[in-house]
Amino acid sequence: MKFKELSPSTYAEEFIRSKILVEEDGTAIKSQRELSADLGVSRNAIKYALKRLQYDGDIRIKERQGIEINKKRDINLLSMEPMSKELKQAEMHIKHISSEIIKTPDSLVDFFGNATELAEIKRIRLDDKDVVSFEISYLDNRKFEDIASVNFNECSLYQILENRYGKLPIYGYENITCVLANESLATKLNVKINTPLYQVDSYNYSDDDKAVEHTAQFLPANKIKYHFKAKNIFDYQEDDDDDII
Repeated sequence: MKFKELSPSTYAEEFIRSKILVEEDGTAIKSQRELSADLGVSRNAIKYALKRLQYDGDIRIKERQGIEINKKRDINLLSMEPMSKELKQAEMHIKHISSEIIKTPDSLVDFFGNATELAEIKRIRLDDKDVVSFEISYLDNRKFEDIASVNFNECSLYQILENRYGKLPIYGYENITCVLANESLATKLNVKINTPLYQVDSYNYSDDDKAVEHTAQFLPANKIKYHFKAKNIFDYQEDDDDDII
């Protein structure tokens, strides 16, 4: 059996990846010059390796600050998959906080139309003991009768919608803003008050253009990175080329 020798850039990339596996998010990586000297390869080989790692989202290159390991969670904003599937974490857990029937808030009247009451479902997602997100989902209580009585511990909302009600969102849009954690959000996400958070408001529709559900997600900004992966952003069509933001 013949073994193909690794190219210098691939050798450098694999070496750095081995470091990423055992180090924490934000750990500094040596400079291009230092890596070149340590590994005995050219700086061009190091440069190409770092570019690939940066493209894959495994490192951050900050001007005048150097190179850091990046272990933030990667979420494709244009996917209609449940968030637990997007996070691709086998150890992800869903904790159901509460469900209740509320009067439709003024801010959601345009989206839900003539729905006077909504089911409000609150959950958090955890990776082991680390809280990844807090989310509040709203659904028309008339269309999804008794959904407020469902136990959502370790249970996907979309699975319930499909299996119990035969309905799934087909398309939607999202608004992304940044907010500071107030006392309530800080408690739920286990972060300090005024910690920067992503707030992702999603509005999802069925194939007959009727509102299905609205979810507001709050995620610690230091644990998440978002990217678009789309060929045609208006049609929500995914492609293999993506731009990380």
